[in-house]
Amino acid sequence: MVVTHRPFSLGGGGSVRWRHLLRELPRHGWQITECSPRVGLTADDSSTDPRRAALAARRARVMAVAGRVVDPLTRLVRIKPEALAPNNLWSLTGRRVVRETVARANPDVVVATIPPPSALFASAREVQGIPLVADVRDLWAGNPYYDRGSALMARLQGHGLEHAAATVTVSDGCRDRLLELHPGLDGRVHVLPNGFDPQLIGRRHPPTEHDGPRRFVFAGSLYGEHTAEAIVQALALPSLRGRASLRLVGVVDPRTRAAIAATPEAAVTTEPPVSWDDAIAHVLEADAAVAITTPATGGDMALPIKMFEALALGRPVLALAGPGSDLARLLQRLGQDAGLAAPGDVAAIAAAIERLLDAPPPPVDPAALAEFDRDRIAARYAGLLEEVATRSSRRTVAGTTSSAR
Repeated sequence: MVVTHRPFSLGGGGSVRWRHLLRELPRHGWQITECSPRVGLTADDSSTDPRRAALAARRARVMAVAGRVVDPLTRLVRIKPEALAPNNLWSLTGRRVVRETVARANPDVVVATIPPPSALFASAREVQGIPLVADVRDLWAGNPYYDRGSALMARLQGHGLEHAAATVTVSDGCRDRLLELHPGLDGRVHVLPNGFDPQLIGRRHPPTEHDGPRRFVFAGSLYGEHTAEAIVQALALPSLRGRASLRLVGVVDPRTRAAIAATPEAAVTTEPPVSWDDAIAHVLEADAAVAITTPATGGDMALPIKMFEALALGRPVLALAGPGSDLARLLQRLGQDAGLAAPGDVAAIAAAIERLLDAPPPPVDPAALAEFDRDRIAARYAGLLEEVATRSSRRTVAGTTSSAR
């Protein structure tokens, strides 16, 4: 049984990992039951339906205003307004849904996947006697997008995780930060990265020859500090005019839109969100993909799915990532660091784009990407679930035997 506040059917980047697991885990003997709430019309920011997308964008603008209003108060308790998102209420209202799904499905293991953290908080006390796995795709406490060093957030997150028989996370940086905050989890944290669908390797082909500027594409959501503003400014520099263009596919944040309006000489186009298949098609049409992380959004611990997918498709990556970040270390290890640049550093981003234009690195050997093959990751996930379920069964048998004695 998988508990998630955001139903996987909504799509978007956050669902890519689990939509693959939903397909692969049954091949390893696991039947999956999803436990999630109904989602209102305004909550689907990745929708390809223009009406739903417009409603979600309007809601995002309202929440941004509310965030600015409450920011001075949240600073007093060392959190960010984003930590108080309305979806946290499901921590309480979701408990009934969890109880009812447990009664109906009688699961061997419950997985609570976050963000948002409400799935973990709603599950922690409702699955007593059933092993719980916390699937931490992104941190809540310890993530600078939400947290300003709040001891309260750390205690709340730790309280939820202490109920978990195992915690899964997606990068070494996330694991290290979790153990820094919650040393008691030592020995129970497992790194299973996001990875890529192995079918993408078979879809590799060189970019189509074309006239005009080299094409860069970003397919995903931009928000807050997670912005393409500096890339737009870099493309407006005289050294890059006419040499490179950028296509932004998905939700575009206000800062990036303002930069596009202020620099009409930059070759930047925007498109609404598309399906995963269409996003992959956009990457295949491009000469290079873009991955964006920032320290302010926990980027030092992030390994974006779109980066894995681009490498699997044989495309180089313009990657905004801080020195020493998980993303920077991985691209350096794979020989793909030509496109690395510090977030917000316009000159460094321009230099990275020029390196990709003048001497793009060759595609990564598929063998070097094998550890990020999602089929292999699913097999490892299934093995962990089996271990957790078996360990719980042994404890139950031991407890029954002891009681009989």
